[in-house]
Amino acid sequence: MPLSQGTRVEVDVKPVSETKPRKGSPQAVLQLAGTLTSEEAEAILKAAQECRRIDWELWKQES
Repeated sequence: MPLSQGTRVEVDVKPVSETKPRKGSPQAVLQLAGTLTSEEAEAILKAAQECRRIDWELWKQES
C-alpha cells in the first residue's frame, strides 16, 4: 500500500534477545497467558505448587 507523499514512518529494530524472554523464565511463562488450554494451565499450576510444598519430614528432629 503506497503512502501519501510526506508521510513519516518510524521503524524500531531490536535484537532478538531483547524481544524474546529466556526460555522457562517467569516472563516467558507469563507470555503464555491466554494461549494455554485449561489442562495445560492446570498442569503448570500443579507443578508449581508441588515445587513449593514443604516436606515436613526434612524438619523432624531426631532425639
